[in-house]
Amino acid sequence: MSERKAGVLRGEVEGLIDMLEQSGVTVRADAGESLVRLGELIYEWNKRVNLVSRKDISRLISYHFCDAASLLPIIKPEVSICLLDVGGSNGLPGLVLSALSPNIGVTVCDSRQKRKGFMEEACGALEGQASYVVARVDSDIFRAANAGKFDLIVARAVTRLRLLLEWCLPLLGSGGFIAAYKGSRCCEEVKQAEGYLWSHGANMVMVLGSPFAAKCNPFRQFAVVGKNR
Repeated sequence: MSERKAGVLRGEVEGLIDMLEQSGVTVRADAGESLVRLGELIYEWNKRVNLVSRKDISRLISYHFCDAASLLPIIKPEVSICLLDVGGSNGLPGLVLSALSPNIGVTVCDSRQKRKGFMEEACGALEGQASYVVARVDSDIFRAANAGKFDLIVARAVTRLRLLLEWCLPLLGSGGFIAAYKGSRCCEEVKQAEGYLWSHGANMVMVLGSPFAAKCNPFRQFAVVGKNR
């Protein structure tokens, strides 16, 4: 990475952290360093493995990292939580959330073996805050090993809400939440999932737009589901 590009990356990361702090989010002391390193790794690995669309790579921080981080002003984690990122083997949103918050430890579950090298290096850069599992989240083996383990489960651009609930509710601890990153059809997906929610001990907590919509993704909406039992 050129010195100029590295400088731009660092400046954009600092801007993102300032925006989060102004919204009342507690940010890790080393968040800037961690996000810059993650950004550098994505740039490096994107030449070999398609992590982020090449037409979007120039907007890695201003769009992708900002969009990933936009959940934090909503949940504002004040105690340690165990987070599962379903399908986030490009580091989004799970590694960004963990790099930013001192209270989030993340496990990323994805079946794409070809991204294993990137994820191992990226998780290593977070020094114990993150781990990567090559598996299908709906597999019997993964479910048996992780039943009720997670406090928060996130998914960005993975599947429809109804199927996501089927995959993830067994992995969620009592009182935990699923936060699905959705677009303009969020409310439609929520309606389709309502029957499944009520019959499986869960409830729709809220649907709301991204607090950073004007900065990165104007279509971002979050569907937040809580588990009662």
